[in-house]
Amino acid sequence: MPQKKSFSWVWAAIVLVVLQLIVLGGLWQLRQRESRPESGWDLDPQAAQREAVRERESREALQNLPLPSGTARLTVAGAQSASPGPEDLLGQARELQSQGQLDLADKLLTQARQKDPQNQRIQVAAALLAEARGDTNGALGYWRELIRASEPGGAIRKLALARAHLVEERIRLEQVARLREETLAKQPRKLALTGVEESASPGGKKISWKIRAVGGAGKLDAGKIAVRVSFFERGADGVLRPSEATLPQWDPGPPLKESDGVRAVHAESRIGPGSQYSGYVWQLYYGGELQDERVTPASLRGVLREKPRS
Repeated sequence: MPQKKSFSWVWAAIVLVVLQLIVLGGLWQLRQRESRPESGWDLDPQAAQREAVRERESREALQNLPLPSGTARLTVAGAQSASPGPEDLLGQARELQSQGQLDLADKLLTQARQKDPQNQRIQVAAALLAEARGDTNGALGYWRELIRASEPGGAIRKLALARAHLVEERIRLEQVARLREETLAKQPRKLALTGVEESASPGGKKISWKIRAVGGAGKLDAGKIAVRVSFFERGADGVLRPSEATLPQWDPGPPLKESDGVRAVHAESRIGPGSQYSGYVWQLYYGGELQDERVTPASLRGVLREKPRS
C-alpha cells in the first residue's frame, strides 16, 4: 500500500512538471511573437521608393494648382482653364530668375515650352536663363534654334544673332582659359592651385584659393611668394570696372615645402552701391615667375589685357 501511494505521488509530480513546461513554452512563444511578429507587415523597399516618387509628383502638382476662390464646384473644364498657361509660367519663371532661384525657373520654362513649343518669347527666356546658369552650350543651342525659326530681319533674329556671337566668344575664351591652365600645369613650377571656394561676404564676395608646394622644389622662401588679386564689378550703367578689395591673407601661412600640405589665401571684394559682382583675376608668383592663375569668369579675358612680365 505505501508503495502504491509513493508511485501515485511520482506520477502526479511528473504530470505537474509537464504542465509547467507546457505553460512556460506557451509564454515563451507568446513573447517571441510580440517581439518579432512573423505574421505582420514587412517594408518593401521598391514599394516605398514608388510611393516616394508618387508623393513628390503630387507635391509638385499641388504647388502648380491655383488657389480656389468662391464656392463654385470644380469641374474638369474649370480645372483645365484654371491651370497656368505658357505666358503665366513665363512670368513666374522670370520672377524666380530675378530672385536667383534658377533651378525652379528652369522647371517652369520647361513646362511652358512643352505647352507652347513655338512661343519664341519662351525660347528667348530659356536661352537667357541658360546663360545665367553658365550653360554656354545649351544657350548656344537655344539661340541657333531661334535663328532658324525666326523671321529674317526681325527683332528676335537680330537678338539671337547678337547673343549667339557673344556665347560663341565665351566658349572660345573658356577653351583658351583651359588651355592656359593646362600649359601652366605642364611647366616647371614650385607652387600650384588645388581648389577655389567662394562665399558671400557683407561687402561683396570672399574667395579662398587652396595652394600646395610642388614636390621636388625643396624648401621655399616666403619672401618670394606674391599674390595679386583684382576684383571687378559692373555698375548700374553696365560699365565693367575694378572694385575695392582687401589684401590677400594666408591661413596660417604659405606652404614652404610639400609636407606643409594645402594652405589657403583669402581675399574679399568691396562692391559699390548699385553695382554687381562680375569676377576676379588671381595670380600667384614665386621669385617673379608666374606659378598659377585664374580668370573667372573666362569672359573677363575678352575685356582684360595681360600685363607683360617685368
